[in-house]
Amino acid sequence: MMKRKISRFFRKKEVLGAFLFLFIVFGLYSLKLMSAQPYVVSTRNLGTFTARGTLTHEATFKNNTLYGDSVAMENYPMPIVEELKMVYTYESHPGLSEGNYTLLVTATYYVSKGTQEIVLWKENLFEDEGVLKDGAFTSEYTFDVADLDNRSSEIARELGIKRLKRKITITATVNCKGTVGSREISESFTQTSQLIRDPSAELYYFVDTTKKESKPFTETSTARANTSVFGISSDVKTAQTTTTILALLMLVPLIGYAYLGRGPKDDMKKLRPYIVRGAPGKVEKKVHLRTQEDLEKTFELLDKPIMNYIDGEEEVYVIIDNGVAYEYRKPLPGAKRTAN
Repeated sequence: MMKRKISRFFRKKEVLGAFLFLFIVFGLYSLKLMSAQPYVVSTRNLGTFTARGTLTHEATFKNNTLYGDSVAMENYPMPIVEELKMVYTYESHPGLSEGNYTLLVTATYYVSKGTQEIVLWKENLFEDEGVLKDGAFTSEYTFDVADLDNRSSEIARELGIKRLKRKITITATVNCKGTVGSREISESFTQTSQLIRDPSAELYYFVDTTKKESKPFTETSTARANTSVFGISSDVKTAQTTTTILALLMLVPLIGYAYLGRGPKDDMKKLRPYIVRGAPGKVEKKVHLRTQEDLEKTFELLDKPIMNYIDGEEEVYVIIDNGVAYEYRKPLPGAKRTAN
């Protein structure tokens, strides 16, 4: 009884319409959420690390009435230069907690072979090293021009090469580590400058005196994306799963109705065109057929119409031939089956 009531309830048009409506709603939500990203990626700026190296310089001149004793210039006239003083400064922001530096001044003696430089001798003129203080250091060195020229002449004589060239290189190397924002970092910085002696223009000048590097640091985090379905908030992943399951649940009664709404299977479909309603009169003899297959075989042999009528709780199919009734009895749906 309870099953019949439930079956009748689910077969009501308004109930089926409600399930169809809910299936469409949840299906649309499910399709919409399938294209949504389940995670949100956000980037937070932790800060920027900046390093800067600067080489400043000035010259001390021999007796002259134009420049005085010393002055800072871009180009220095060779004939009156006595000394060249350089000051190298490195600073970083933020100043990292640990770090060390090396400042190396090197003299390289070479000759040109086409476009190629052939180095014949190399020596260090000055080396300074130490630890950074608040992410910075300062070092200075003075070139005695007369000493440099004398050393160049001495090396040229020993090598026996008159056209020996000289190149002065200043190299600063810094290694440091510390914290920027919430991240531990390790940074390195290298700068190379040169003191150029140009005999054709009779000038001294420095090149590559400034270098600056900046590096931003970011932090990427991933979080579940949230959405709202019918005013209920949840993460997208859960909402995708829930709406899909609900859509499938709403589909179950519709599929059940489509299945149960089908008419009962007609076992006599093959013989139905040859069946007529009615009960036979008196017959001389009855032959009881046990199965529907027996009825079909009898019909094929006799090729006579099949009469059909109800007898109590049984449906009877009969073929009459020469006073003999070939009878097949079939219990009505819901009737208790009894033996013939």
